Amino acid sequence: MTEPDREGKTVAYIEPLLSIEDVAGVLRISESGIYRLIRREELCCVKVGGRTLFEPVELRKFIAAKRQQGAKNLDSTTSTRNEAA
Repeated sequence: MTEPDREGKTVAYIEPLLSIEDVAGVLRISESGIYRLIRREELCCVKVGGRTLFEPVELRKFIAAKRQQGAKNLDSTTSTRNEAA
C-alpha cells in the first residue's frame, strides 16, 4: 500500500503487525493451532522482543494458499464421485 507524503512523493505504508490473538481470531482457530502452523512452517511469523507477530500480507498469502488447496480438494472429490457414478 502506498500514500503520498507532504511533498507529493509516494511512500510505502507499513501495516501494523498482528498478534497471535489477532491471527487466531481471523482464522477462527485456537492460539495453539497458530503455534502448530508455525512449527509446521505453514505460517510465517516475526519475533520482536519475545513476541510472535505476523505480517498481514503473509496471513493473506496463507489464506489464499489454503483457498487454492481447498478448491483442488473439492475438485478431486467431485471428479471421484462422478467416476463412481
